[in-house]
Amino acid sequence: MTSAQERKIRQTGCHARFDNLTRQLYATDASIYQIEPVGVAFPKSAQQASAVIRAAADANLSVTPRGAGTSLVGNAVGEGLIVEFSRYNRHVTDLDLEKHSVRVGAGVVLDQLNDFLRPHGFSFGPDVATSSRATLGGMIANNSSGARCPIYGTTADHVLSLEIVMADGRVETIGPMHESMRAERAKIENLIRAASNEMAERWPPGLIKRWPGYGIEKFLRAPKDLTNILAGSEGTLAAIFSAELKISPLPHEKGLGVIFFASVGEAMQATVELLDLKPAAIEHIDRPLLDQTKGQLHFQAARDLLELDTQPCESILIVEFYDFGTARTRPRFESGDMSPHSKSSVAEKLSLLQSKNFGLRKKILTDPAHMNLVWSVRKSGLSLLTGCIGPAKPVAFIEDAAVRPAQLPEYVRGLQSIMKPLGLEASYYGHAASGLLHVRPVLDLHSAADLKKFRQVADETSALVRQFKGSLSAEHGVGIARTEYMRDQLGDELLGVMREIKHTFDPKNIFNPGKIFADGRHRIDNHLRENFNRPLEFPFQPLLAFVFKDRSFVGNLEQCNGCGGCLKHSDIMCPTFMATGEEIMSTRGRANIMRAALEMRVNGHDSLKSEELDAALTNCLSCKGCTPECPSNVNLALLKAEMLYARWRRDGLPLRERILSNVDLLGRIGCAMPAVANPILTFKPFRALMESALGISARRSLPYYARERFDKWFNRYAVAGGVDPGRRTAVSDRGYNGAHKVPLQKRDHVILWDDTFVRYHEPHIGIAAVKVLEALGFEVSLVKNRRCCGRPAFSQGNLDAAAKLGKHNIDLVNASTSHVSPFSSRLSATPILFLEPSCWSMFVEDYRELKIEGADDVAKRCFLFENFVDDLLAQEPDALRFNLRPTTIAIHPHCHAKSIMNPAFMGRLAERLPGRKATVLDTACCGMAGAFGALADKYDLSVQVAQRLLDNIDNQPAGTEIIASGTSCRHQITDLTNIHAKHMAELIAEAIV
Repeated sequence: MTSAQERKIRQTGCHARFDNLTRQLYATDASIYQIEPVGVAFPKSAQQASAVIRAAADANLSVTPRGAGTSLVGNAVGEGLIVEFSRYNRHVTDLDLEKHSVRVGAGVVLDQLNDFLRPHGFSFGPDVATSSRATLGGMIANNSSGARCPIYGTTADHVLSLEIVMADGRVETIGPMHESMRAERAKIENLIRAASNEMAERWPPGLIKRWPGYGIEKFLRAPKDLTNILAGSEGTLAAIFSAELKISPLPHEKGLGVIFFASVGEAMQATVELLDLKPAAIEHIDRPLLDQTKGQLHFQAARDLLELDTQPCESILIVEFYDFGTARTRPRFESGDMSPHSKSSVAEKLSLLQSKNFGLRKKILTDPAHMNLVWSVRKSGLSLLTGCIGPAKPVAFIEDAAVRPAQLPEYVRGLQSIMKPLGLEASYYGHAASGLLHVRPVLDLHSAADLKKFRQVADETSALVRQFKGSLSAEHGVGIARTEYMRDQLGDELLGVMREIKHTFDPKNIFNPGKIFADGRHRIDNHLRENFNRPLEFPFQPLLAFVFKDRSFVGNLEQCNGCGGCLKHSDIMCPTFMATGEEIMSTRGRANIMRAALEMRVNGHDSLKSEELDAALTNCLSCKGCTPECPSNVNLALLKAEMLYARWRRDGLPLRERILSNVDLLGRIGCAMPAVANPILTFKPFRALMESALGISARRSLPYYARERFDKWFNRYAVAGGVDPGRRTAVSDRGYNGAHKVPLQKRDHVILWDDTFVRYHEPHIGIAAVKVLEALGFEVSLVKNRRCCGRPAFSQGNLDAAAKLGKHNIDLVNASTSHVSPFSSRLSATPILFLEPSCWSMFVEDYRELKIEGADDVAKRCFLFENFVDDLLAQEPDALRFNLRPTTIAIHPHCHAKSIMNPAFMGRLAERLPGRKATVLDTACCGMAGAFGALADKYDLSVQVAQRLLDNIDNQPAGTEIIASGTSCRHQITDLTNIHAKHMAELIAEAIV
């Protein structure tokens, strides 16, 4: 890009970036393609969009409109200027409940819109699987539809008007009630009417989804409505800035029937038979997708509900029924009509389904929570499939073809006849009721042999779809992947009509050139991501095991398929993106930049040290939220640690990282002379020196050192316990003679891991835990000569130090693996209980990543304190006596706990205390993240990330007790509020009577 071109763009006043970091971030979307743009613009208004698009055209730059970048076919990548509409254009306005309409900016996300509409009893009908990040602008541009197309039709059926920006900068509002672009409209109408016979021949009725290219068949039926042309145009005609949309009443009742089959073929035949029941949706899931849910925390509840582990199957149909009540509230659209649904209730239809004589078994669901569990598996299909282990992945390139639903059995047989001679497996999942299966052959695109199969399958599938007179591109778009097939699919006449429409809107071919209309620049097998053409090379030997799934660094890095699941604003992934909206702050952005660095696409061509890589690594909180929530299980905490370790191994560990790796040593020093150390922590000149020399923010409080260390207290107040003298004494066998009533029964030993912060800074938490455990009848022990768990060192990428600490601790604990219980004659493995979740995750996960011998066995003995107590009280509700105290409790679970287990049990545990009403807060990372929030250059981001937690706390009733078991979480809450957060152990200890 020339300086003159860049100057033209900047002079518009539109926020634009041309740096290498941004160019690499926007070089990919959710497809297999990669094209580096010259820059990215982020317009805040239609006027800014107009100015920047006109300037790009004047500078002879192409324009690619982009939303969330979730295109599977390369729609959102281009070599010119990317104009990103999702950053700022997220306003929902002009809700009209009488008219059933609303206005949205192009960047409004579908879930955001539905969250806004739900309290009013409405929703936006088309419901794509990517609803957590799919923008309405992108849905209109692709004419998306989703699972419930049989009743809601496609997005085009819900568009009342569009505000668009033309290639010459004009801002136009189009729709049936607007008289704009009359000359263009008349010309287009004449072109389409002349081709009506060809359309009837090529596109016979019965297809529920959309046809490729522009919506000329819909325009023929409504010639005053240019929105039908724009819907599905994939950013090749104009840029969509805002839209007025139809909204639909929520159904009064829903029900779900799940049918299990022994083969895909049987499920397809059953789909045809089920269509008479007029379901809202029939979705198909096959075994390859279901298998990817094994061992996944976020899908285990669904697996249990469907009994997949005890009664496996090859195929599942999810059949959903809606009841909208009165005829006035039923939505009607061209592609879907709810009128037949008035004849039978949901219960009656579920009963009819139950009586059908097919399938291995059936399950009827009416509980909304259960239905949502099933839908969560289906909606995550894309990433679950690409998350399979190894370089061969189910690839999206023939995944968007649709036929008439009655043709599905024969169509699937045709696809299988293509795959079988090539020795290919494939997944067949998707919208069975609409005749669209997202078929994904398993291919290794790193392999020349599989690239040939890739081409052959694409060619033969295009011919197969043409044979069925189906649509090769029925909801995802044409993009790069299918442009070369459009002539065969559409024929010269219809393609010529669309080309004339393109010229009418965009005579200089500014918008997304080379897409839909082949000009030689795009073929299905060019512009592939660089890691397919050139395997990633490492200037280091990876250390970590990546034991959860991939067992390799590159395997986990390449799990990121760009689907954008990390771009949502809920749950725990990704907290920095939720706070900033910046692509580089997402899991996808970080993975893309790591890959760019290893491909030497960064400034300085240093794969371990660059401005771009720093932006990716240093802002990652290592919260582990991506590990369970990314369906592909990209683990940024491990990837970051590995890359930092490689850098430190080559360049040496900096002083600050060395100090932050040794907070346990600082604790020992501080507690040796707390009267001296604590005043220094608030001495302003000293804090200023720390900020200038080490980058530790003077705005951040530092934890005070305890006057008496927890382990010293434990030994001082302990009494000798009865122990077999032959037992090895790696632990100090002592118990707490706390002032509480005699326990109801005696139990075995437990080891309490006194982490760095409990030992040196918060001994009262350890004391509370001992009180609870002894009240339960346990004899409590501490590990003698234990060292820091290594979490601080691991987070800094100081993996050698973390491994050394881990080996020491594992050896100590293994020395006490079994003993003869004083309360029975059996051998028992002593449980190890953790008060700090990040220490617990070190033992149960990261010691295994460091390949420490014996870590697997020790991990089985490690429990989070509150989980251990809750499990015991679930079995013995009367094991403890508590006082009655009516109060509300709000619990902020630690990120590492949420990444490994469902935190709902924490609420149940708190509510075991009489009178307490508990809420587990819907929060992500607190933003402190160990040392992260203490760094001067990260303090502001830390506070931004914390805002969601602070808002949740502010919304609690007055007098609510805040529980946070992570020391960083409590630190952040204390610094940013006037609230003293407690550990769960304190809450329970205070309630014991």
